[in-house]
Amino acid sequence: MRRAALAIASLLAVSGCSMPDVTVAHDAGSATVAVGETLRVDFGEVNPSVGDNWFLVGEPDAAVLTEVGSETEEVSDCDGTGCPAELTWDFEAVGEGETTLVFQYCFRTGPEDCVGDSNDGPAPAPVELTVQVTGA
Repeated sequence: MRRAALAIASLLAVSGCSMPDVTVAHDAGSATVAVGETLRVDFGEVNPSVGDNWFLVGEPDAAVLTEVGSETEEVSDCDGTGCPAELTWDFEAVGEGETTLVFQYCFRTGPEDCVGDSNDGPAPAPVELTVQVTGA
């Protein structure tokens, strides 16, 4: 087991990827990370092929937290079109303090004309995640 973990860590280091230090659900409400750590926000399963979209509509304080980027990874046991994917968004803690991330779900639209579902229903309320960054 230890060899497998070391092999995965080595592969991630060579590929330029890194493991997050802290992972939280997008609707957790709050998270705490230390300076130098990576925070991963997990949105769970989405289906971008049908129009599921999440947007970062409230940028973090750049002196506290910087955006690294988002990634969707297809569910491994799906081999057809329209497969669901796991969505995550990574942020690097760069300075002590507190900041808030604001995410918005929209269906087949952008934040400027956001709707919540295929029936053009109202967009759900934005989701806020307060992040506390502590000293290293």
